[in-house]
Amino acid sequence: MGAIIWKDLLIELRSRETLSSLVLLGVLMLVIFQFALNLSPAETRKLAPGLLWTAILFSSSLAIGRTLVAEREGGCVGALMIAPIDRGSVFLAKLVVNVLLLSAFEVLLLPIFAAMTDAPVWAVLPRLVPVLFAGTLGIAAVGTLFALAAAGTRAREMMLPLLALPLEIPLVIAAVQATDLVLGGARLGALGAWGNLLFSFDALFVAAGWLAFEHIAVE
Repeated sequence: MGAIIWKDLLIELRSRETLSSLVLLGVLMLVIFQFALNLSPAETRKLAPGLLWTAILFSSSLAIGRTLVAEREGGCVGALMIAPIDRGSVFLAKLVVNVLLLSAFEVLLLPIFAAMTDAPVWAVLPRLVPVLFAGTLGIAAVGTLFALAAAGTRAREMMLPLLALPLEIPLVIAAVQATDLVLGGARLGALGAWGNLLFSFDALFVAAGWLAFEHIAVE
């Protein structure tokens, strides 16, 4: 498991293609929303949580499938599947890599987001980070679960979003609401049902991915 994580991270560190593409796409989405909707400063602050998670969600579809697509194109999927490790561990390794890539992307995107929306990101950062991590983990868990199945199709660039996005809708709604509460000054304990939904979603899909990845890999 550690070897898979290290291999994927080393490939990304050498190429830096995925992270740079993520940041560019995320910034472009923020700029497009800002100017296409012609928002006033007050409207921008109000819509800031939705803008942030929209940028994260659609940018993530670019990154999550990259590692498994590379395995498919290099003919390494078969080697991974017959390696003497639990296939659930392959899922967890890919999940860790995707979470790290998305987290690095968010670290680079947040200053730009804060500057464009005037959201009080830095004042609430200690409370915002757990919400961002919970949302990122859920997005990565769903995406990683279906990435291998999508990578085996001809229209893999389209299939992963089509498979993952419908399942991620409850997560994104909860993440937007929780982010809105945190930016408004609420503490983590006051997130209520939205916080519970976030963390329950993470637990459900990490467990489901670990258990079901073997069957998806066989298909």
